[in-house]
This record gives sequence, structure tokens and C-alpha cells, in this order.
Amino acid sequence: MRTAEIATALAARLDGDGMIEVDRLVHPDAAKGPSDLALAMSAEAAAALERTRARAVVVLAGRPPPSGRFDAVIAVDQLRFALAKLTALFDKGPAHAAGVHATAIVADNARVAPTASIGPYTVIGERSRIGAGTVIMSHVTIGADVVIGDDGLVHAGVRIGDRVVIGDRVIIQHNAVIGSDGFSFAPDMGPREPYPPTTRLMRVHSLGNVVIGDDVEIGAATTIDRSTLQSTVIGSGTKIDNHVHIGHNVAIGRDCIICGMVGISGSVTLGERVRLGGGVGIADHVSIGTEAIVGAGSGVAADVPERSYVAGYPAVPIEKLMQQQVFLGRHRSLQQRLESLAERVAALERQTKP
Repeated sequence: MRTAEIATALAARLDGDGMIEVDRLVHPDAAKGPSDLALAMSAEAAAALERTRARAVVVLAGRPPPSGRFDAVIAVDQLRFALAKLTALFDKGPAHAAGVHATAIVADNARVAPTASIGPYTVIGERSRIGAGTVIMSHVTIGADVVIGDDGLVHAGVRIGDRVVIGDRVIIQHNAVIGSDGFSFAPDMGPREPYPPTTRLMRVHSLGNVVIGDDVEIGAATTIDRSTLQSTVIGSGTKIDNHVHIGHNVAIGRDCIICGMVGISGSVTLGERVRLGGGVGIADHVSIGTEAIVGAGSGVAADVPERSYVAGYPAVPIEKLMQQQVFLGRHRSLQQRLESLAERVAALERQTKP
């Protein structure tokens, strides 16, 4: 790919030679020769331009490199958007062979698009359908009646249960589990009620499925439970990090961001464009409104209004949390003043005694 083509893809300004052939996108210190494109968008990376071997660089428009140092300079305005586009240009994806590997087991009545790729030791169940251009890596198990759309990527070790429906361009990272049974038992005791010794827990079976929209990404070792009767739903465009648990009957809207180690209990509803920081825990049957933000490490036990920002354990509006933190910071001095006041009152009482 030539430097001029890269600048055009980024809608960026190119100064210098547009005919340089580029093979790799690298940190300035990792450049080995003229075919490497050095990316210098941080102050640390910009400082490394003094010693890089690259001939072509990408920089922020407000942080130009030394004049005359490079043959081609691509200047961008938006850091994160440029980074997303650049990494997409140079990401070739995991190595895989075309077609169905000889060791894969595909049910006779399953349908695999001719342009799909099925890796070694993968199993595809009865009546399942794999879309065009989708890549299924090695050691994946896909149950019966599963639908996976076009241009998806399912990494090694993923487990997909029966009747799961997955849209187009979905990426599922290693060892995720989609469509496991929900954690549901009878009787449904209250949170403060102990189980009497005669209680025997009875399993509530999961008869529903999981439905995942288009352009969803699901992180490594994440688990998504199927619903009891209907569908656990992940809206299109939602991005889910590693080690996230999503319980049964959950409905997540479009374009949400769910960071690592989040736990979402059963029957929770998230609106659109909700952001959950790392380590958030959400109690069952809670509703979180559209464009709400929940700070990292928070525990959500009640509904969160739309476009609000809550944090803490338990989660409260951020303004209230800041007030609480200010009070805690003043607590020691207030305690000292209270003790001093108590001593003065006691002294006055001793003076007034007959």
C-alpha cells in the first residue's frame, strides 16, 4: 500500500513522496526499514522519531516531525479515528485456510457458504448456517440450528449453543461461551430470606436462545446465557470486553460499551449507548437508561435514569458521590472538633455543679 493511498483513506494531508510502498504499521522504535510506516501520535512516540529507521511517518497535525527528516509525512487531526482506520488497513486477521478443514465435523444438513472458512477440529451441528466470508477458527463447537451471518470471525475455543442467532461482521474472541444455560432456580427467595433446611433447589430450564446483532464484538472468556423462554439480546454495534458475564433474559441496546469483568444479572435491561466501566456489577431486574454511564467498580442495585452518570458502591449520581468523598475527607477534622467540644461541655458542667 502506498503512502498516497493511506493518506486518502485517512482523509489526511500528505507532505512528500506518495509512492512509498508500505508493508507494516509500527512504533518508531520498531521500524526496520523504508517499508515500515512509523506511527507517532503520543509525545513518547514523537520523541522516538529522532532515531527511527522509517522513511514515512504518521503524526498529529499539531506535532510535526523535524523538517526534512522524512520522505513522507501524513498529518492527521483526529487521533483515535486515525488509529482505528490505520489498524484496520494493516490488520490481516488470523491466519486461516479457505474452505472446510479435513478434520472439521459438519452436519450433513448444515449449510456453510462457499467463501466461509472452517478451521481444524471444529464441529458444526444440525441445520446450522454459516454466512459468506465468515471465518471459524480451530476447536470451535457450534450447536444445532445456529445462524451466523456474513464476514464474521469466531476465534479458537469458542462454544456456541443451540439456536443462537448471530448477525453480520461479529467478532467473538477466544473461549467465549454463547448460549449457556441461565442461572435460575426455584424457589425464588427474597435477598434477606434464608433457605430453610427442607428446601431443595429446582432448576428452571432455559428454553430460549441468544440473539446478537450486527457488528458486535465479544471478548475472550465472556459468557452470555440463553433466556428462559424468549431471547437474551445483544444490540447491533455493542462492544463487550473480556471476562464479562451476561445473565439470562438480559436485553442490551445498540452501541453499548461493556468493559472487562462486568457482571450483569438476569433480566437486566440496558438502553442504547450505555457505558459500563470495568468491574461493574448489576443486580437482577434493573433497568439502565439510554446513554447512561456507570463508573468502574460500581454496584448497581436500582434503576439508572437515561443520560445520567452514576458511580460507587452502591452506585449513586456522581455529584452525590463527590459530596460523600468530600465529607469523608473532612471527617477526621470534624471528629476532632466534636471531641474538643465535648471536653469543653464537660468542663463547663463540672464548673456549674453545686
